[in-house]
Order: sequence, then C-alpha cells, then structure tokens
Amino acid sequence: MSHPRSTTRTALLIHSPHAGRARRFSQALASLREHHITLAGVHSIKDIDLSAAQGEQWRARGIDLVIAAGGDGLIGGVLAPVVRSGLPLGILPLGTANDLARTASIPLDLQQAAAVIACGKQIELDLGSALLSDAPSSQAHYKAAFPAPSTERLFAHALTVGLNVHFARRATHPMFRQRYGVFSYPIAVLEAIRAYKPIEVELRFEGLVTWPQWADRYSASDAPETVRCRAVQVTVVNAPVFWGSLQATVPGVSLHDRVLDVVIVEHGRLQHVLLRVLRFFTRRAHRAAKVIGWHANYPTLLPAALTDIAGVHHVQARAVTIVMGKEQHEVTLDGEISGYTPIAASVAGERLRLLVPDTAHIA
Repeated sequence: MSHPRSTTRTALLIHSPHAGRARRFSQALASLREHHITLAGVHSIKDIDLSAAQGEQWRARGIDLVIAAGGDGLIGGVLAPVVRSGLPLGILPLGTANDLARTASIPLDLQQAAAVIACGKQIELDLGSALLSDAPSSQAHYKAAFPAPSTERLFAHALTVGLNVHFARRATHPMFRQRYGVFSYPIAVLEAIRAYKPIEVELRFEGLVTWPQWADRYSASDAPETVRCRAVQVTVVNAPVFWGSLQATVPGVSLHDRVLDVVIVEHGRLQHVLLRVLRFFTRRAHRAAKVIGWHANYPTLLPAALTDIAGVHHVQARAVTIVMGKEQHEVTLDGEISGYTPIAASVAGERLRLLVPDTAHIA
C-alpha cells in the first residue's frame, strides 16, 4: 500500500539523546527539509509524552507522520502513540544496531533514509504485545501468589529474557557507551558472558503452530502446551535481523503472519551454546527436528519445531507466557530493559504503518 505523494508533509521527530553524533543528527534534519518535510517539533524521547492517547493529539495538530531518529529501543518507545494515531512511522537509523531498519531495507545512509521517509511506500507490520510487571514483587509475595502481569507494552523487534538482559544492562548505559564508544557492544557481550547464569523457565504456548509431515499448510493448535527447561535465553522474535552489521537472521520469520517466533536456547557448556547459536543464525531455511533431547521430553512439540540444531528450539505461536521459577527476572523489549517476569506475550491487535523503500520486498 503506497502513501499518496505530497509536496510538503508535516512531521514530528523524536530522537534518542544517545543515538548518533551531533553532526550526523544535524545532517539528518537538513536532509528532511531538503525533501520538503516540515518539522512541527523535534523532541528527545525523554522530554515528550508517549502515552497512547497522545497520538490522537498529534493527528489533531495536523501532523501526518512521525519520525524516529535513533535505534531499535527508540522505535519501541514510540510505538504506543504512533500506532494509536494511525500515523506512518519513518526511521532515521541513528542507533548502533538498527535491526528493524535493516529488516525493512531502510538505508543506513541518512540522506537516503530521508528520501524513503519522503517518497517511500507504506507497509503494515505485525507487532508484539507484552504484559509484564513494572517492578519486582517482594520475594515473599511472589512465592505466596503468582503476580499477574500489570503493564502492556508493544515491541517491534524482540522480547528477551536471560543472557541478553546482562548485555542490555551494560550496552544501553550512557556511561558505558561514553567510556567504550564503538567497542561498547563487543565489550558488553564479553561481560554478559562472564556474568551468565542459566535460568529456570516455564513456557506456556497458546495457538502453537504445527507443520504435520512438513506440509505446505500449517495449523494452530487450540490446546495449550507447557514446556519447562533450563535455558540460556528465550527470545520472542517479531523482526528477524539481529546483531547489527553482522545481520544474523532468524530463518523463516515473517512480518505479516500474525504469529510470534519463539527461540529457546537450552543451557549447556558455554562454548557449545555459542557455536549452536551461530549455526542457527547463519541458516537461511528451516530443517525438520529429530526426536532427541528436548523433543523426546515433549513429543507433541516435534511437528512445531523449525530447527534440528540440538539445544536450540524455534517454534511459532499466537501467544506465550514466560514464568521464571520462583524468581522474577528482568525483560528487554527492543533491546531496552523494560520490566520483569512473568510475561504474557502475544500478537498485538494493531499493526505499525512503516515507511520503506519502494523497492523493498518484506517477507
């Protein structure tokens, strides 16, 4: 679906105070003006109301698009009002990884990205919805009564628990970024690996997608399935590209299929785990799983498995609830620590209208 081209458009630009250098940001603003985009406001994400209801007020002010100038965390932060408003979102990829921009074939060159915002086409992307706790319960309360998730958040890229949380705690800290600069991400990875501990996780799937005999057609089960394991990480994937310029990809993820992709990495010797993860992210196609290990304990999940790599499990479902034993753990949404388990994740009822290049072919 293409947006009608117009001579002048009015945009609200929201930026991250930590994304990109000042010179690059100034160049991005100049590029937008060159493409006849009038900026009704330029705001740091820290200084603007991002409640869902705010989006309707933006539309009432005559704003006809929102621009996110930053990375994946910034995009996740603006989703609620943007989706509520029905306005399209343009991306100026000023973040470190820019995984959603890479998924959508949005150029990393800022002048080219500005041209996409001015003249690109609109596509509709599925979003994830996560119900999670804003703050940890007291240990006594958590053990006495399972706390219900309290706050709904949208995510465009991924939700994670486990190892990635250790990484995000370091990589998103302003002082850490200031100290290590371009080396922030690799150093954060090393520190996260040093701090790693396995997590006890229970996953409750609803609408689990199965592929009987790997047929062309799939079906979603109405019967809930529960899995318990020790894991390195659980990732609920909405957009398939990870790791920034390395462009690791979760094979088979679609932005339009109305299901979430859930990747579980089981606990094991760390060097084996890392090799398995690398194998998984460098594949470009599914492979039917075998009746070994995890699948031997949960045989009904075998038709749902999308990879045959031992210790790595990829399934699709309409919704999944994640519980972490008798403890609460932090959760990242789009790379930012956003709350605590338990989590109830599902496909959001709303979709994001995203501006992408006319030539983009999005799965």
